[in-house]
Amino acid sequence: MQTRSRHRLFSPTYGSGLGVAMLALALLLPIGSAAQAQESGSLMGSWAAQTYTLAGGEEHPLRGRIFFTGAEWQVLFFVLGGEGEPRRGSGEGGAYTTDGAQLVFLHSFNLSAGDSLLGLAASPLRLSINAEPSPEPTHFAIDDDVLTVFFPSGNEIRFRRAS
Repeated sequence: MQTRSRHRLFSPTYGSGLGVAMLALALLLPIGSAAQAQESGSLMGSWAAQTYTLAGGEEHPLRGRIFFTGAEWQVLFFVLGGEGEPRRGSGEGGAYTTDGAQLVFLHSFNLSAGDSLLGLAASPLRLSINAEPSPEPTHFAIDDDVLTVFFPSGNEIRFRRAS
């Protein structure tokens, strides 16, 4: 019975997205209180995903959260299509470091998949746990309650402080 239930999450009827979302959400649960996070530093806390802007200028709305603790980050977000439906998703996390405006994400795990959207190719289901976390150097800026992460590709993701 348990095997059948697990199979149904990834069946064509329910789509792999439901299973991806449930797994990624489970990874986000062990986070400290919002009050502790707000007091501890400028990046720390919960940030609501707003927009994903590609180097070519295409902009896509996002829904989800990125969380920063003193040493770790986790994100769950969905890129929305034209009708507001989720078309792509990602759950990722690991440690991070900062030095001034530089932010290096150390990817320990990744769960992602998605349809093609303007400026983005389709992405097959990806599940990975890295024995050696892979670094992703980026830059960031915080303007009032808006966090923007700038990627070397020229893409950027904008978040609004949620806690």
